[in-house]
Amino acid sequence: MTDNLGPMRQAMSDLAEHGGRTDMYERALRKSRQSQRRTAFTTGAAAVVLAIGAPVTFATVNRPGPSTPVATQPPAPSVAPTSATPSTTPSSTPSTTPPSSSTPSSTRTSNRPQYPDCPSAKTLEKLVKLPKDWYFVPSSVSCWRAWATAEPDGPITGDGVYLFHYRAGGGWRYHSQGSAFHCEDLGITSGNPPFCEMD
Repeated sequence: MTDNLGPMRQAMSDLAEHGGRTDMYERALRKSRQSQRRTAFTTGAAAVVLAIGAPVTFATVNRPGPSTPVATQPPAPSVAPTSATPSTTPSSTPSTTPPSSSTPSSTRTSNRPQYPDCPSAKTLEKLVKLPKDWYFVPSSVSCWRAWATAEPDGPITGDGVYLFHYRAGGGWRYHSQGSAFHCEDLGITSGNPPFCEMD
């Protein structure tokens, strides 16, 4: 290590010439060398720290991180089904509901009489021979159970109605015509038919 104490020696020499003591000179020289050694040691230690820390810092800052996380463990195996899985074995408990075939739907409605659809005026005109230019007024056709009535219209206005009766297997048939009917004569004993009177 180079000793740069020339200026200090010169100053101490000048001090000695002016009455200074030589032991002060030696003491000052020793202190100066100790100070230089401390400075050199501190500088060297700092340089070592910088030399070691700079690459580590540089490597830490500039190291590229993974763009996507890498799976380090295989996927967990699927859990085996437990005994809580519902069984497909049919229940041994007998059903209290009777089979649907035991009660046919026909027997449920067989007690109720079935009535035909009400015919149209054109259908009824084919069942009778009306006078020329006569016809049944469509709005006048009325039905009650298996009976139907229709009012004719033509050149001469009348007050009678035509009565028709429906029979299973035979369809609609002309029965009679008139201005009033007795229900008993027609075999009607119940209900409230609009075309006849009950006795």
